[in-house]
Amino acid sequence: MSTLSLSRQNPWWLDPSSLNNDDNLLQYYSSKLKWDPRIVHTFDFETDAIYTLRGPRQVGKTTSLKLIIKDLIEKGVPPRNIFYWTCDLIDNPKTLVELVESYIQNSSLTEGRLYIFLDEISAVKDWQRGMKYLYDTGVLKNVSLLMTGSHSIDIKASAERLPGRRGITGDVLDKIMLPMKFSEYVELRSPRLRTLIMSMKLYRGEQRRHILHELAGGDIPTEVKELGMYFTQLDSLFRDYLITGGLISPINDYVKDGVIEEYQYMRYMNVTIGDIAQWKKRQSYLVALLSRIEDVLTSRISWNSLKKGTDISHTNTVADYVDILESSFILTTLYGYDPNTKKPRYESEKKIYFRDPFIFHSLRAWVRQLPPFEASIRYTESDNVPKLVESVLADHLLRLSFNLNPSNLFEPSRNLLYWSTKKHEIDFVLHTPKYNVPIELKYQNTINRSDYSPLFAFPENGVASKGVLATKEKLETHRGVVAIPVPILLTLI
Repeated sequence: MSTLSLSRQNPWWLDPSSLNNDDNLLQYYSSKLKWDPRIVHTFDFETDAIYTLRGPRQVGKTTSLKLIIKDLIEKGVPPRNIFYWTCDLIDNPKTLVELVESYIQNSSLTEGRLYIFLDEISAVKDWQRGMKYLYDTGVLKNVSLLMTGSHSIDIKASAERLPGRRGITGDVLDKIMLPMKFSEYVELRSPRLRTLIMSMKLYRGEQRRHILHELAGGDIPTEVKELGMYFTQLDSLFRDYLITGGLISPINDYVKDGVIEEYQYMRYMNVTIGDIAQWKKRQSYLVALLSRIEDVLTSRISWNSLKKGTDISHTNTVADYVDILESSFILTTLYGYDPNTKKPRYESEKKIYFRDPFIFHSLRAWVRQLPPFEASIRYTESDNVPKLVESVLADHLLRLSFNLNPSNLFEPSRNLLYWSTKKHEIDFVLHTPKYNVPIELKYQNTINRSDYSPLFAFPENGVASKGVLATKEKLETHRGVVAIPVPILLTLI
């Protein structure tokens, strides 16, 4: 495990020379493609604040943390004002408190703000108790603190156990670093398209909201027409994205050699299995459940139906495993939308999606005992690929829903849902501050007029939003509804 070295003169000071030999940074700088996640630039390090940065395993949180440290030093922050620690071997909040207190006490003669980075805080049980003690005793004054973790289960707990103790800032304190979106993937792979995206200012949240409202209102924005001129290239990149997903290491493998080495899949599988073991869950249940989820991917299903074909006896066990996979950023669960109450129908059937294509291929290969790269190619060339496309669209819309409704208390199940009746079903209902946007996916070669029918049948159609039809390659307007190719839509959001 790569760890930044501490100074030999003082065991609590960061040795800046270690940055030049750090494994994570060496790998980053030697890679052909270098991902600079936008989320990394959203921290306010001039405020007394306790931040968390969460995300799936192997997404690059540790590398990002070290790049932040390197940037602080290059901007003139003295290395002795920076403390970095990997928390894998800390097993209780008392040890955590002693560690932080020792650094701050040894920095008593240091002038200026202190910056504390704690990697994999999730390994410390009840870490919130330690943070509460440090805050209440005044230890964290003039300190910016950032902690990383690989699951989201204790994000809610941190809000509950640290009320008013996270710092005064208008920023969202619990940030999530997910695999790169397709728009980021396009920027990374194509300098020309990156220039175009930047010129359109698609990186700005207000611009994305404006374009979404235009689409939902039945207009084809100028940006869509411009991107349409590059559809062939966008579509080719999208097909690659369905293989590599948004994790930078597999992407570099694929771009460099045209294949993804098996160790990349094995590395992700092993950390997932380790997480399940950490939660004292049965590996056989995980295998059976993942196999079942692939079978019903994108379909409406109940917890009771999901356990069929497995040896899991209770629906509560099924829900528990799905919750853990969600908290590890592997799955997303959507609930039905009730147009009468404008709320989720939690008692209704659910729809389950994988959040990232590479994660899907890794776990599928493990469960099915298949050669992973070859299996991923076959899957993306099969009739099942619309299911994977729908999963990608679900993930991107979920992220968009957070950007439209940012909050430390953001609840995904209330902001992205599906709608169905006996006659019609709409894949997604996206909640925005203005209105709900129905979005139907038809990833097929031919679009018929009947494919628009669910959008016309949506109870709120025409109130403000006519909805959007996401297609494989068709760009048109029919009766006030815009049909837009998935690669273009994903580039916009």
